Amino acid sequence: MKNAIFRPEIHRRLAFGWLVCVISLLIGLAMVLPHSKLNSSVMALLPKEQSQDVPPALQDGFNQRIDRQLVWLVSPPKGDDLEPATWWQQQLEQLTTFQQVAGRMTEQRQSEWGKFFFDNRYALLDDVTRTRLANNGQFPWIISQIYSPFAGVGAKEIANDPLLITRSAQMTQQQNSGPLKLSHGWLTSLDSQGRTWYLLHGELSSSSYDIQSARQTVEKLEQLKQQLQAKWPGTELLQRGTLFYSDYASQQAQHDISTIGTASGLGIILLILYVFRSLKPLWLTLLSLLTGVISGSAAVFMIFGEVHIMTLVMSTSVVGISIDYALHYLTERMVHGHDESPLVSMKKLFPALLLAVISSSIAYLLLFIAPFPGLQQLAIFAAAGLTGAFLTVICWYPILSRSLPVRSNLQIGPLIKWLALWQHKPAVRIGIPLLALIATAIGFSQLKIDDDIRKLQALPPHFQQHEQQIASLTGQHSDQKWFLVYGNSPEQTLQRLEVLHGDLDKAKDAGWLAGYRLFPFPSEQRQQQNIALLKQLAPEIIQQLQQAGINASLPEFNSPQLKHQDWLNSVASEGWRLLWLSLEDGTSAVLVPVNGVTNPAALQQIATNGTGVHWVDKHTEFSTLFSVYRQHLTNILAAAVCVIGALFIWRFGPAQGLRCIIPTILSLGVGLAALSLSGQSLNLFSMLALVLVLGIGIDYTLFFSNPAGTPSTSMLSILMAALTTELSFGLLALSNTQAISGFGLILSGGILTAFILSPLALPQRTAQRETR
Repeated sequence: MKNAIFRPEIHRRLAFGWLVCVISLLIGLAMVLPHSKLNSSVMALLPKEQSQDVPPALQDGFNQRIDRQLVWLVSPPKGDDLEPATWWQQQLEQLTTFQQVAGRMTEQRQSEWGKFFFDNRYALLDDVTRTRLANNGQFPWIISQIYSPFAGVGAKEIANDPLLITRSAQMTQQQNSGPLKLSHGWLTSLDSQGRTWYLLHGELSSSSYDIQSARQTVEKLEQLKQQLQAKWPGTELLQRGTLFYSDYASQQAQHDISTIGTASGLGIILLILYVFRSLKPLWLTLLSLLTGVISGSAAVFMIFGEVHIMTLVMSTSVVGISIDYALHYLTERMVHGHDESPLVSMKKLFPALLLAVISSSIAYLLLFIAPFPGLQQLAIFAAAGLTGAFLTVICWYPILSRSLPVRSNLQIGPLIKWLALWQHKPAVRIGIPLLALIATAIGFSQLKIDDDIRKLQALPPHFQQHEQQIASLTGQHSDQKWFLVYGNSPEQTLQRLEVLHGDLDKAKDAGWLAGYRLFPFPSEQRQQQNIALLKQLAPEIIQQLQQAGINASLPEFNSPQLKHQDWLNSVASEGWRLLWLSLEDGTSAVLVPVNGVTNPAALQQIATNGTGVHWVDKHTEFSTLFSVYRQHLTNILAAAVCVIGALFIWRFGPAQGLRCIIPTILSLGVGLAALSLSGQSLNLFSMLALVLVLGIGIDYTLFFSNPAGTPSTSMLSILMAALTTELSFGLLALSNTQAISGFGLILSGGILTAFILSPLALPQRTAQRETR
């Protein structure tokens, strides 16, 4: 069957069939692209963390909502100058990219807020007042407020609210607001230098990961910032939000694509023109590359419906592999074009090319085992792209390369001498592998392991500075640690939240966390308990007030219970709605952010012991996941090396099999040495790069082990393949994204080593025959 496909009539049918397939892929790609999107979120590279019990829609809903939030802090030169903050809010409200902007609360809204709390004060009894009532401490507290010269309690307030429930709730809320205080309708904070900062927050209309919209929004905000500081010199502005991180990541990735892609493509073009001295090999190579890109893109979009921008950056590495097949065939035709027909050349190279595409595709597909969407996309893109490029070479090249210029006078003497050195000089055959082994040992002695997901991408200093300042001024951190409490109904969720409240107080007393933000709305059950408690204790308190000479009368406690949706729709819930989410079927959840965590294991145990409670610590979870999959991939890689070594020994015999596997093993070691000596740490992405070094490095030994091939010609094609691969992978090391940079370092070091050591796999009798 293998020989049958190289019969002219059958080969023409295959060529036509592949043409139909490529046209079909183009049509499919044209249909899918309008409905697809480009994702730039670094978090989208990570597994979609889901609990077995928490409905995925709740977690996805919270993630999308949180990603759309932005926070600003404006500090005018004079603390009492409200104009800069007011102007900034007005400008934000005019931007269509925001569906909501909140800053200063108008007097009308403050009045509505006070009326709402007053009308529902008994149902919304705060915990401090509940405790005071239960411990018979409400009467002494009321007396202390009445006779305090600073409290300002008047007769009207006593008449309307003799138990001072509203005052107590307001004081408790101020105490729990941390550094933030209400001033002139603004939430404000003072820094250590005495500067006043005014808080604003907004919510985007679209996702922070919409690259085009994010770029436009960030540019507009930067323009407004410049106008703000021009109008009021000395004004400072702090910003925080996923939008800024996403835009920064996408700009870096786009820079990498344009810089690395352009330099790589230009280098490859110049190399091909220099070696072949003809434009035809160039456009033939571009043809195979183009069909590979079409095949890979179609596969990714049809399977995932989107492509991650990091996939596009890292897919530039596929360029260096896919054109290897083209270069191997074109080099064979350039050297032996007068001695054999195009189909004979293809028949001679087919076994090595087939094994090469299979081994490389398998190496890439190993990336699919890790539950990282970006890497899964890369695996599919690479496997489909390499297959498409391979089929283009097999089906079309024998037809399209008929008039390819032959360079019979090609100067390949240095390559033949290089092969002779490997064959006849023990110092070369032993010395160079020994040097690679020493480099590996030195690198391993300095190798460090770090699975911290924050090492994926280092944020610029000003981002980190803004983050720290905002956390200090507001007391609100963005380290993504929280409890997620959920239930089949809002009432069940609120009741479970109230149970968790007691556990959180104990955890805080134990020093396991510094603080938390609890959703300030009671369940209907708790509201009933509040009313019952007041009905039980209020008569005695009123009697004590009357005995103290204070004109107070027993209030009525017949106010209806407050529904959670009414509270959410009111002005009272501003600043808290972000923490609540309900689905159409009534399933609801609430977040409880925590900060200053010192014992995450204990907090995890609280969630485990509770009902409907899930502990979320994204940093720890993802770092642990990185570690687990790094270990899994290490085992898979070791097993793959053992299997390949066993196959080589079975196929070529013990001596030749070992010579074939040594370059592969040392290329993995030198790749890791390049990473450690550059100061970077070993992580999951490092192991993924080693998988590709394994798949690509094997190709070089396979080309040399082909009994039908000519060693010098194979050496020339391998040299070109290695150069093009280095132009692709090596330039990845220049990326500003640390994960991609480390990826490129390992690949460039490993591929270079695989190329240098590849003549070790050359059978001795073959080399002797050619060098005579």
